[in-house]
Amino acid sequence: MRARTLPSNRRTVGPYCRSLERGVLGDGINGRSREGKFLRRVEAELVAHVGGNPSFPQTLLIRRVSRAMLRLELMDSKLDGPDWTDHDGRVFGGLSNSVRLMLRELGIKHAPASRKLSVLEYLAQQGEE
Repeated sequence: MRARTLPSNRRTVGPYCRSLERGVLGDGINGRSREGKFLRRVEAELVAHVGGNPSFPQTLLIRRVSRAMLRLELMDSKLDGPDWTDHDGRVFGGLSNSVRLMLRELGIKHAPASRKLSVLEYLAQQGEE
Protein backbone atom coordinates (compact mmCIF):
# COMPACT_ATOMS: atom_id res chain seq x y z
CA MET A 1 0.00 0.00 0.00
CA ARG A 2 1.18 3.44 -0.80
CA ALA A 3 1.33 6.09 1.95
CA ARG A 4 -1.17 8.91 1.54
CA THR A 5 0.27 12.39 1.51
CA LEU A 6 -1.64 15.43 2.70
CA PRO A 7 -1.75 18.63 0.67
CA SER A 8 0.71 21.21 1.91
CA ASN A 9 -2.04 23.70 2.80
CA ARG A 10 -3.89 21.25 5.07
CA ARG A 11 -3.13 21.47 8.78
CA THR A 12 -2.76 18.24 10.68
CA VAL A 13 -3.88 17.56 14.20
CA GLY A 14 -0.96 16.71 16.43
CA PRO A 15 -0.57 16.01 20.13
CA TYR A 16 0.01 19.67 20.95
CA CYS A 17 -2.51 21.10 18.51
CA ARG A 18 -4.23 24.31 19.60
CA SER A 19 -7.69 22.93 18.84
CA LEU A 20 -7.15 20.14 21.38
CA GLU A 21 -5.89 22.51 24.07
CA ARG A 22 -8.80 24.93 23.83
CA GLY A 23 -11.24 22.61 25.58
CA VAL A 24 -14.88 23.18 24.86
CA LEU A 25 -14.18 25.97 22.35
CA GLY A 26 -12.35 23.73 19.92
CA ASP A 27 -10.96 25.34 16.80
CA GLY A 28 -14.12 26.91 15.44
CA ILE A 29 -15.32 29.32 18.14
CA ASN A 30 -13.66 32.54 19.19
CA GLY A 31 -13.34 32.66 22.97
CA ARG A 32 -14.13 36.40 23.05
CA SER A 33 -17.46 36.01 21.22
CA ARG A 34 -20.79 35.74 23.01
CA GLU A 35 -20.92 32.03 22.17
CA GLY A 36 -17.37 31.45 23.40
CA LYS A 37 -18.07 33.19 26.69
CA PHE A 38 -21.24 31.15 27.12
CA LEU A 39 -19.36 27.89 26.49
CA ARG A 40 -16.60 28.77 28.95
CA ARG A 41 -19.09 29.80 31.64
CA VAL A 42 -21.13 26.58 31.28
CA GLU A 43 -17.96 24.49 31.26
CA ALA A 44 -16.60 26.23 34.38
CA GLU A 45 -19.87 25.80 36.27
CA LEU A 46 -20.12 22.10 35.41
CA VAL A 47 -16.48 21.51 36.35
CA ALA A 48 -17.15 23.20 39.70
CA HIS A 49 -20.23 21.03 40.14
CA VAL A 50 -18.27 17.79 39.77
CA GLY A 51 -15.70 18.92 42.33
CA GLY A 52 -13.20 20.92 40.28
CA ASN A 53 -11.19 17.99 38.95
CA PRO A 54 -13.30 16.03 36.44
CA SER A 55 -12.29 12.60 35.24
CA PHE A 56 -11.78 12.01 31.53
CA PRO A 57 -15.35 10.73 30.93
CA GLN A 58 -16.73 13.67 32.91
CA THR A 59 -14.67 16.06 30.77
CA LEU A 60 -16.11 14.53 27.61
CA LEU A 61 -19.65 14.85 28.97
CA ILE A 62 -19.06 18.44 30.08
CA ARG A 63 -17.84 19.41 26.63
CA ARG A 64 -20.80 17.70 24.97
CA VAL A 65 -23.33 19.26 27.37
CA SER A 66 -21.81 22.70 26.86
CA ARG A 67 -22.06 22.44 23.08
CA ALA A 68 -25.64 21.14 23.23
CA MET A 69 -26.63 23.94 25.60
CA LEU A 70 -25.14 26.50 23.20
CA ARG A 71 -27.23 25.07 20.38
CA LEU A 72 -30.32 25.26 22.58
CA GLU A 73 -29.57 28.90 23.41
CA LEU A 74 -29.20 29.71 19.72
CA MET A 75 -32.46 27.93 18.99
CA ASP A 76 -34.17 29.94 21.75
CA SER A 77 -33.38 33.11 19.84
CA LYS A 78 -34.76 31.53 16.66
CA LEU A 79 -37.94 30.57 18.52
CA ASP A 80 -38.80 34.26 18.91
CA GLY A 81 -38.79 34.79 15.15
CA PRO A 82 -41.30 33.77 12.48
CA ASP A 83 -39.10 31.12 10.84
CA TRP A 84 -39.51 28.33 13.45
CA THR A 85 -40.23 25.01 11.71
CA ASP A 86 -41.47 21.59 12.79
CA HIS A 87 -37.95 20.28 12.23
CA ASP A 88 -36.60 22.92 14.61
CA GLY A 89 -39.09 21.74 17.22
CA ARG A 90 -37.95 18.13 16.89
CA VAL A 91 -34.28 19.11 17.06
CA PHE A 92 -35.00 21.30 20.10
CA GLY A 93 -36.77 18.42 21.85
CA GLY A 94 -33.95 16.01 21.05
CA LEU A 95 -31.29 18.42 22.29
CA SER A 96 -33.24 19.12 25.48
CA ASN A 97 -33.56 15.43 26.21
CA SER A 98 -29.89 14.87 25.41
CA VAL A 99 -28.83 17.62 27.84
CA ARG A 100 -31.14 16.21 30.52
CA LEU A 101 -29.65 12.73 30.21
CA MET A 102 -26.04 13.96 30.13
CA LEU A 103 -26.62 16.11 33.22
CA ARG A 104 -28.04 13.06 34.95
CA GLU A 105 -24.86 11.16 34.07
CA LEU A 106 -22.80 13.97 35.60
CA GLY A 107 -24.69 13.54 38.85
CA ILE A 108 -27.10 16.45 38.75
CA LYS A 109 -30.26 15.35 40.52
CA HIS A 110 -33.74 16.67 39.93
CA ALA A 111 -35.33 18.88 42.53
CA PRO A 112 -37.30 16.97 45.14
CA ALA A 113 -41.03 17.10 44.53
CA SER A 114 -42.96 19.02 47.14
CA ARG A 115 -45.54 16.89 48.90
CA LYS A 116 -49.08 18.16 48.52
CA LEU A 117 -51.16 18.49 51.64
CA SER A 118 -54.45 16.71 52.05
CA VAL A 119 -57.53 18.79 52.83
CA LEU A 120 -57.45 17.69 56.48
CA GLU A 121 -53.76 18.62 56.87
CA TYR A 122 -54.39 22.00 55.25
CA LEU A 123 -57.33 22.73 57.57
CA ALA A 124 -55.28 21.62 60.57
CA GLN A 125 -52.51 24.06 59.59
CA GLN A 126 -55.02 26.88 59.16
CA GLY A 127 -56.46 26.17 62.62
CA GLU A 128 -52.98 26.47 64.22
CA GLU A 129 -52.45 29.98 62.93
